[in-house]
Amino acid sequence: MSEIKGQLLGLILVLMVFGAVGGAIKGVFEDMKDTVKETVSDISDDLTGKTTLHY
Repeated sequence: MSEIKGQLLGLILVLMVFGAVGGAIKGVFEDMKDTVKETVSDISDDLTGKTTLHY
């Protein structure tokens, strides 16, 4: 019985670690996506002659 409890605890811990790492990676990629999107928009505006103000 204790072997099953140990395996369940290990499984739960692995799932928690993967969830935490996945959440951190998702946050990093969301930030990178926003930065790239803004940069591409700025370059596109420069090429088309539009000007925007960034505060």
